Amino acid sequence: MKHALALTLVGFCAFPALAGEITEMSFDSYPTAYTSYATDFSPENTNAYQTAFGNDVPIRVQVAPWDNSTALRATATARVKGLNGLGWRQIGQLEATSQIQVQATANGLKVTGLSNSSVNGNELFQGIRVESPHDQAAIQSDQGLFRGNLILQAGKNAFSVVNELPLEHYLYSVVPSEMPASWPLEALKSQAVAARTYALSHLGGFRKRGFDVTNTTASQVYQGVRAEHSNSSRAVAETRGLIMTYNDAPILAYFHSTSGGRTENGADLWAPQPYLQAVDDVDHASPKYTWHTELNQSSVRAKLRDNLKINVGDVLALQPLSFTRGGRIKTIRILGNQGEQTVSGEKIRMGLGLNSTFFNVGSVGKDGKLIKEPARDNTPVSFQFAGRGWGHGMGMSQYGARQLALDGHPFNSILGHYYRGVRIEPINPSRYQLAASN
Repeated sequence: MKHALALTLVGFCAFPALAGEITEMSFDSYPTAYTSYATDFSPENTNAYQTAFGNDVPIRVQVAPWDNSTALRATATARVKGLNGLGWRQIGQLEATSQIQVQATANGLKVTGLSNSSVNGNELFQGIRVESPHDQAAIQSDQGLFRGNLILQAGKNAFSVVNELPLEHYLYSVVPSEMPASWPLEALKSQAVAARTYALSHLGGFRKRGFDVTNTTASQVYQGVRAEHSNSSRAVAETRGLIMTYNDAPILAYFHSTSGGRTENGADLWAPQPYLQAVDDVDHASPKYTWHTELNQSSVRAKLRDNLKINVGDVLALQPLSFTRGGRIKTIRILGNQGEQTVSGEKIRMGLGLNSTFFNVGSVGKDGKLIKEPARDNTPVSFQFAGRGWGHGMGMSQYGARQLALDGHPFNSILGHYYRGVRIEPINPSRYQLAASN
């Protein structure tokens, strides 16, 4: 009979996105009312750039790191600019009734299909910028439908795609991408404030590459217009401009899906901040509150080799060496018949594809029993993991926020539980607009 590992627990960063209710908005149904800006809001004109976004903070999101061809459409006539050795210049328009094609070549970007075109023959560009005429317009690329502007940055035989838009409009997509829009309003408002704060604290993080954040869990999940939902948009609107600060600066507002009953102290991981303290959680309704998984020997070896570049032969044991104060694994020894290696708990979590570092692990022998002591003549056939939680465990637990909202707590109380000693206050857009536009 096979013995199961008991769930008796002691005591990075990627944020798992939750499957929310996503209402698709087709290109043809998007609002097309036209109100033109009176100014040129190209990136080289900082004052005009800020004026075009009103009192909001602009943010640039990489929505595609690599592409070589795309068709672009717009819901309202959009201005198109090209970048060459003399700088940016207007090269034509993208009409709402047509599309343009951008193709990467070895020497730059070729654009066709423009109306009122000033492109000279086979002229190539190092960048293409398509500007929405107003905040109800959107631009369609092969990656999706996006508010704001799209910027295509040339590489060799390829280009990246960056969506530039007001921070509040960015949150319309981020909040339902990170938390189901069907959840209680106060939980969604907590997510909106946390996501807004996270974005501000990471503004300019990839400035040398032409953007601030990615559209993945490496930053925050952003899917453009298709993810927007009226519930989450309401949460964004009702918390407009509110962020969390500590010592007058935006905090590192880390969040995760499920803590497994207790969040983690940031100092035990990679964020020694006074407001990231371990607190008791109420996330028991999460399907990942507890979890079990089993990986066979060949799978563990392959994952270690491919994901962590570790090859110790047959793995004899995975031995936790140290723990955080909250009970998560800080370091773990990988013992093999050809050597051993010690890695962080976060590395082993990512390398093996585990839900969290809050787990126990046991080795299973050929007889189906747990191996008490590793031995070279008793190679495990598999490894059992029994754990709690989903994510790194720092900051706000999304399932915990959901439960607190169901229990009647307002968003500011929810945030105060997970981020200790912070202030919730309006942002000063002028403090961030110049930094974002440089």
